[in-house]
Amino acid sequence: MSDLKPLHIINVFIEPWFRQEIIDTVLEDFSKYPENLRKELVSKLKNEVKVSGFRNPLTAPKRLLAKEIEKLFEKNPHFLGIILRAWMNIFDKNSSTIEKALTSLNFQTSDQADGYPNALNAFEFGWPEGINYQKVIETVREHDENLEMSDDQIVLYSILKTGFLPGEKEA
Repeated sequence: MSDLKPLHIINVFIEPWFRQEIIDTVLEDFSKYPENLRKELVSKLKNEVKVSGFRNPLTAPKRLLAKEIEKLFEKNPHFLGIILRAWMNIFDKNSSTIEKALTSLNFQTSDQADGYPNALNAFEFGWPEGINYQKVIETVREHDENLEMSDDQIVLYSILKTGFLPGEKEA
């Protein structure tokens, strides 16, 4: 387990504009989440996000709320876990397409990838040899030409689905 990296290491692979997009997407409409996920998300936001001038951060303007969420997104692996689970839930309708594509590229799935129960021991390094972002994107799009996901969304979903970060396996 000590070789595993904490959940917030994902920030190394995410551009600031995409991090903001993830947060905005998660905050867009809570009604799309299953009840248990929605309750957990609301609870985490209320208990951990502090927006100056607001007792309940969910009543703050979205831009202020998003700004405070971004601070936690970068530093708090436990908080990040719920944000990423909510984000993945939005794209789970594409799960089978992405799983088929990843399987065809010889990806394996980490034991941690199912919900990331331990935010401090979440990711492993090691994509299959010869695989890069572009190859993942191309293969996923070959499996579904009409997929409504951006290239960045495909790559992040792939990382989260497998539990493996790009790069070589550590010895």
